[in-house]
Amino acid sequence: MAEFKCYVCNAPVKTGEKFTFTKSGSVHFDCFVSTRRRDLPEDKKENLRQLSILLDSQLSYLINVLNLKNETGGRNDTVNTAYKNIEKECGETTRRISEL
Repeated sequence: MAEFKCYVCNAPVKTGEKFTFTKSGSVHFDCFVSTRRRDLPEDKKENLRQLSILLDSQLSYLINVLNLKNETGGRNDTVNTAYKNIEKECGETTRRISEL
């Protein structure tokens, strides 16, 4: 499994954990959201709350599909396609959070 380092807390980030990628690198979901919350003006925090709930749900789904992909040996085209699609959605939500 892949292993990265969170640019916020410097702790390892492993495949199977909730994390995302930004222009700065890999980051734990909780580190990312808490940093953005701290840096945002009050009028944008509700947007952050909604997007972070969405990203949390997408990352949970991605982990579940990753587990299914590992169970099937990654040979199932349907599972691979679903994984790639969810990964794209996570990236889009991360981008929107970053742009707040």
